[in-house]
Amino acid sequence: MRTNTSEAKKHVENEKSGTQAGHTSVVSRFPADLAKTEREPDRAAKSSIEYWKNKVSPRVVRGVPTAELYVRFRDEGRDTWVCLDTANKADAAGKARALWLNVKSKGLDVALAEFHPKAEAKADKACTFADYVAAAKAVATVRPVVLSKYQTCLRRVIAGVRGIASKSDKRADRLAWAAKVDAVRLDQITPADVRAWQKKDLDAARAEGGEVAKDHRAHTLASHLRNARALFSKAIVAEVGKTLTLPSPLPFEGIAATATTRRFVCELDPRKLYAAAAGLDPDTRTAFDLLLCAGLRRGEADALPWAHVDLAAGTVRIDVTEHFRPKSKESFRTVPLPPDVVKRLKARRKAEPAAAFVLNGSAPRLAAYGYEYRAEAWAPLTAWLKTQGMADITPLHALRKLSGSFVYAVAGLEAARRHLGHSTVATTAASYVSTGSAVVDLAAKKKGAK
Repeated sequence: MRTNTSEAKKHVENEKSGTQAGHTSVVSRFPADLAKTEREPDRAAKSSIEYWKNKVSPRVVRGVPTAELYVRFRDEGRDTWVCLDTANKADAAGKARALWLNVKSKGLDVALAEFHPKAEAKADKACTFADYVAAAKAVATVRPVVLSKYQTCLRRVIAGVRGIASKSDKRADRLAWAAKVDAVRLDQITPADVRAWQKKDLDAARAEGGEVAKDHRAHTLASHLRNARALFSKAIVAEVGKTLTLPSPLPFEGIAATATTRRFVCELDPRKLYAAAAGLDPDTRTAFDLLLCAGLRRGEADALPWAHVDLAAGTVRIDVTEHFRPKSKESFRTVPLPPDVVKRLKARRKAEPAAAFVLNGSAPRLAAYGYEYRAEAWAPLTAWLKTQGMADITPLHALRKLSGSFVYAVAGLEAARRHLGHSTVATTAASYVSTGSAVVDLAAKKKGAK
């Protein structure tokens, strides 16, 4: 059977026009189509609002349409959806049109940057004290035990200024207290706050116990402030400021590191105390000799190895060991010993030739927080000193001060400084020597006068 060419051609044309005619050669139109004479309106121009009303729409995020309308731009193969910040179609169309005009003249990136400018960065809140201390520890060069002391004093100052008190001495309450203190921001404490707290605290001490109580409290506050301020040295602040937002002024800016006013008062005669020590056991007596005769710090004597004792020369050397580091560079020193002390040390060495340390005790242990003294002699020596009338709250340290006072009396302030290993004579004079005034006796006759 041959195909009718004209009918096939008409069928293809009908398919193209979107009409269906089957296989008939006669094509009839609906009356409505014939009656339609009005011309369809032209499509709205891209520069008109009407055009963009058809281009804005919500986006569907996780199956849910957004409340605000978006418009889609395509530029150099890149699709970009832009939120128009409105749910009103007319407003959205106006924004979309304006954005399109800007894209045409300036490019998509510039137009988007102008349409949605980045909000100015909000000023970072000042860091907390916990943040600051953590950053300071990372750059500080002092020993961990010293950093721990600084942090403890800083917490006490913050707690005082902010009125944060621990419920009790129980570990859980102390930890909760520390957490509250550490959460305080640096910008919440100003130098004026610190000064006001100082005055209030001293006034309360005087009201409770008079001038003596005030002096004791002033000494304690000065110690806390000096240690707290040490965490805010110029070097530490410069490094920490590179990574953290620091307030201005800093909490301790302009707060003077007041020197202690509690001068050492020699209440005991060192010669009488020395004679009374003859009844001590050898180990306790050695500890006594190292503090009073050599002027060593407790930690220096505690970790003193026999390798640093020169019995032939009669000296002890304070230096770095596997378990100990001197407090400062001035603490590196060699101290001469009196002959009778050398004699007793020789006897000790002969009795215990295998001992590594001069004082008996446990094996040394490095501590991250706080000193852990190993010598067994400290407890009996402290108890004995109290029986001898030592009223100082730190009797072992008072022996070192007695030593410095004795050297000062016979050789002067500079000799006492070297003996004690201080960096300046000011430290020695302020707290470590007992000084007296000369008697101004103008009525006394001159020597040699008749």
